[in-house]
Amino acid sequence: MIAFYEKHKDKRDRFELIAFHDASVKSFKELDAKLIEIRKKYWGGKGLPFPVLLDASGSTLDDWQIGFFPTQILIDPEGRLLGLADLKTLEAKLAEKK
Repeated sequence: MIAFYEKHKDKRDRFELIAFHDASVKSFKELDAKLIEIRKKYWGGKGLPFPVLLDASGSTLDDWQIGFFPTQILIDPEGRLLGLADLKTLEAKLAEKK
């Protein structure tokens, strides 16, 4: 997801990635502590370049029927939820003429 986000930075006016964290953390302080090793091991010591939202109650994940991570959900520019989408689908959407 990080590579996709950075690869398509020139098209940022057409999409946004948002990460949801599950209900296992209740604050950003808890999340930061949980991600220390992941940042070092997988992200080159950097944080995510896109927003992370906490779902402390789990209701968003339930409402959107998210059962695995990472999950990509496509939302159109008007805010309509279009459903699950893999990175290949997102690439195709960005390749379409505006």
